[in-house]
Amino acid sequence: MQLKSSLLETSNTSAFISWEADKSMYNFTGITCNSDGFVTEIKLSYQNLTGVLPLDSICHLQSLEKLSFQSNYLHCPIMDHLNHCVNLQCLDLSNNNFTGCSVPADMFSLSQLQYLYLNESGFSGTFPWKSLQNMTGLVHQSLGDNLFNPFSFPKEVLKLTDLTWLNLSNCSIQGTIPAEIGNLKELINLELYLNNLTGEIPVEIGNLLNLSWLDLSDNSFTGKLPAGLRNLTKLEMFDASRNYLEGDLFELRFLNNLVSLQLSDNKLSGHVPAELGKFKKLEILSVNRNSFTGPLPRKLGSWAEFYIIDVSKNFFTGPIPPAGPAQRIWRP
Repeated sequence: MQLKSSLLETSNTSAFISWEADKSMYNFTGITCNSDGFVTEIKLSYQNLTGVLPLDSICHLQSLEKLSFQSNYLHCPIMDHLNHCVNLQCLDLSNNNFTGCSVPADMFSLSQLQYLYLNESGFSGTFPWKSLQNMTGLVHQSLGDNLFNPFSFPKEVLKLTDLTWLNLSNCSIQGTIPAEIGNLKELINLELYLNNLTGEIPVEIGNLLNLSWLDLSDNSFTGKLPAGLRNLTKLEMFDASRNYLEGDLFELRFLNNLVSLQLSDNKLSGHVPAELGKFKKLEILSVNRNSFTGPLPRKLGSWAEFYIIDVSKNFFTGPIPPAGPAQRIWRP
């Protein structure tokens, strides 16, 4: 009930209507209890909550496993009591308004944590990367779109070999991607867009055989598409737009599960491989502002109707795939 009293006065919400002292917590909106009556989950996402999260009272719930306040208006300060949530498996504070706050450094004791979502919450300062050393079971980590102090790719992340989802987009990473990225072989989703990453895309990316989503756009990568990229046959979305990549697309010839391929605003050249004409799922192709030459593959777009095709600002010759309904096409 302290949670209700802390947030009710500052929030325009109906989330606490069912929270009455004479009622069982089993009937409280957003509360899940186990068979012994102990609270295991607090899920109050999208509830228009405003105020300071009373972690001092929340983390006294020793059976608490899931804490989710996604997409509210919670703000600073963040109380230093997270270290008491020792059984927490999921922490979701994404899409809030913690402007001016640093991520609490006392997360070190959250050794049971599997899902960590802090993206788009206005955090700044230095992220406590060392706290990840105890979170060896992390499966999802989403920290993107925060104003952290500039940092190199954190070595602590590269040891989280159970990760399937990693979002470090738009959070001030600089320097190169270490070769150890290839150790994260369970990754399905990797988002590193809108950072200050430089150098070549490491060849070890080709070890991530489970990847279906890879977004490296809006960085300063140079060199060619790495050898081994051809191994990522489960890849459905690949975006490396707005970098300084050179060379051809031959490493993409075997990625026939691609639905979206976006490589605009680079220095890529050569012919588009004929194999792309056999990609039956491809719906979005954006390779504008490069130096490609020759004809586009004859069967390109004949399997699935394109939603977007942008091949403008190149040196292509020959016909462009015909438009289907709801298409947007940019021609040379």
